[in-house]
Amino acid sequence: MQTLTTTKRIRTRRPMTGPQVWDRATIDDMSYLVTLEPHQADAFLRIRADLRRGGKRIDTVEAADFTDPALAEVADAISTHVHSGPGFIVLRGLPFDGWTDEEASMLYWGIGTHLGRPLPQNRAGERVYLVQDTGATLMEARGSKTNLGMIYHTDSAAAFVGSRPDILALMCLRKAVSGGESLMVSGHTAYNTLLATRADLVDVLYGEFLFDRSKDTAEGEDPVSRGAVFTDTAEGVQIRYNRLHIELGHHLSGNPLTTLQREALDAFDAILNEPANSIDFTMEPGDVFFADNATMLHNRNAFTDADEVEKRRCLVRLWLATDR
Repeated sequence: MQTLTTTKRIRTRRPMTGPQVWDRATIDDMSYLVTLEPHQADAFLRIRADLRRGGKRIDTVEAADFTDPALAEVADAISTHVHSGPGFIVLRGLPFDGWTDEEASMLYWGIGTHLGRPLPQNRAGERVYLVQDTGATLMEARGSKTNLGMIYHTDSAAAFVGSRPDILALMCLRKAVSGGESLMVSGHTAYNTLLATRADLVDVLYGEFLFDRSKDTAEGEDPVSRGAVFTDTAEGVQIRYNRLHIELGHHLSGNPLTTLQREALDAFDAILNEPANSIDFTMEPGDVFFADNATMLHNRNAFTDADEVEKRRCLVRLWLATDR
């Protein structure tokens, strides 16, 4: 008599390779910190003068206002670091002394147009978004509007207003009195570590999770979005992650996380929070940061602000979609 047996097919997954696989021991400041050349800084001053003469504002500025060849050079350097280098860059040396916040934001938006298509970041359709403490709690607003420490995440993992950017960009207008340091970790390094230690949990993170998006939905819209933490693409593994949004998404929907899902998330978090895997830096006023939002995860320390409103920490954020 023939006996039928079934065997579970185990998917063979390969670790990620390349310059986006790094940790604290294998990356240094020179890998991601870039200073403008003098002729590039001069180009920004010329563009500012043109914007002033044209009476441009942030809601009227156009990509056609940023065609200076030196600006294209800067964008090429950013793109190389983001797509072919460590996955992120901190650009220093923008000549913003004497500029208004709006003028700085316009120039920063202009750089972004060379890299991708700016996406809306809230229901108001804002093209640039202020990351600034409003005194709100996490239950009242997105984390970007608080002074709290954050967790490692990719931006808009919940797909706020349908936007999941390919590139995250931040420009520092003012820094905090203390704290607020930025932290970065390679999602590909974290993926490889989990694959080497608990490949079974990697498979779990390819399954569907629910993400809370209730902080920016209209009445009647679904307060959760659905997707995997890990997704295979032609460019490699892409990562969509925010543990808080996942926890809230499953809670709001009445679909609690399974024991195995929670174990997988805990294991991934432990790798992300291992100090040997991350780096930290402080963004100074005028610094601009760009990162691959599908492979790099970022974080922020809690901070203390100045008493005067006009001196408080303020970053300007862009979300960019590319053709990749």
